[in-house]
Amino acid sequence: MKIRQSLVKYILFGLTLCLSFAVHADMLISPTRVLMDHENKSTTMVLRNNSNGSRTYRLSWEDKRATEDGGYNMVSESEEWPSAKDMIRVSPRQITVGPNENQTVRFNWRPPADLPSGEYRSHLLLQVIPDISEPTSTLGAETSQEGVGIQVFMQMSFSIPVVVRHDTEAPQITMESIKAVPTKNSQRMGLEMVFNRTGNASSFGKISVEMQRDANSPVEVISQSKELSIYPEIDKRTFTIPLSEASIPEGAFVRVAYEGAKEYEGILWAEQVFQAE
Repeated sequence: MKIRQSLVKYILFGLTLCLSFAVHADMLISPTRVLMDHENKSTTMVLRNNSNGSRTYRLSWEDKRATEDGGYNMVSESEEWPSAKDMIRVSPRQITVGPNENQTVRFNWRPPADLPSGEYRSHLLLQVIPDISEPTSTLGAETSQEGVGIQVFMQMSFSIPVVVRHDTEAPQITMESIKAVPTKNSQRMGLEMVFNRTGNASSFGKISVEMQRDANSPVEVISQSKELSIYPEIDKRTFTIPLSEASIPEGAFVRVAYEGAKEYEGILWAEQVFQAE
């Protein structure tokens, strides 16, 4: 009788994400961007664990340079970079969030006396410690080898921007261009927008797209994207957002607006209104 041997491989790994408010079904983080200035030298961030298992994270800093297409490149130690990490005290540096519990991370900014004007930024990495954290989810897979399976335990790590502003002013934003583009969802179209930025600080806000099909129709919101920044290291930024429509009807009026949020609430960064042809 042939004895079938079974081998199960357990793989633990972390995925670093750029966050929205609901980062993952099991873990919520608020806020997803930390801002500090002379009026707010101390602030907090709350982690909410909605799962049935504990999560333990090690907190550390990393510096990342934004790209025009919305990505990031790591900053090397030899590069000059307006890093915020040496000015900010974070506690605790390791945190365990029990099931259905909250934990708070505290930030304190201590600016040096000779700090030049400008915006400073580092990213706080919350790196899961797999040996003492329960997986957020489990994936199973069969291999071609008889009796051999792979079980993958998903562990989620996160990175959030921490921004410090010292003697800065709101930037100037202009919209350079808008064009229709395809999206991954073949049933929808998207809009690609290119914005220009000047000044010594980042912008922050949301992009909304409104459409009026004709003079007798109501105005519809056909897309909205929140928590979008254009950072000081880039003068140009491209955003692509999907619409709820497969196409914009001929003759419809469309308004695209980039509007400020949080500390910039009430600011209209840029807008364009056009009629579809």
